[in-house]
Amino acid sequence: MTESQLDQTYTALAEATARVGEAKAPLFLATLSLALMTRQTDAAEALALIAQAERLANT
Repeated sequence: MTESQLDQTYTALAEATARVGEAKAPLFLATLSLALMTRQTDAAEALALIAQAERLANT
């Protein structure tokens, strides 16, 4: 993914999160996360991304 594509994707995510609203944002993000995890080639890669996200959230 190019830097431009990453920016476009991040913007789309931020806008969609805002449209669903604060109350539904956790469900939206969980649903999206599950959909993206199904595209991973194996569990180890998905688990590493989960651990990375958790570390970043706790900083």
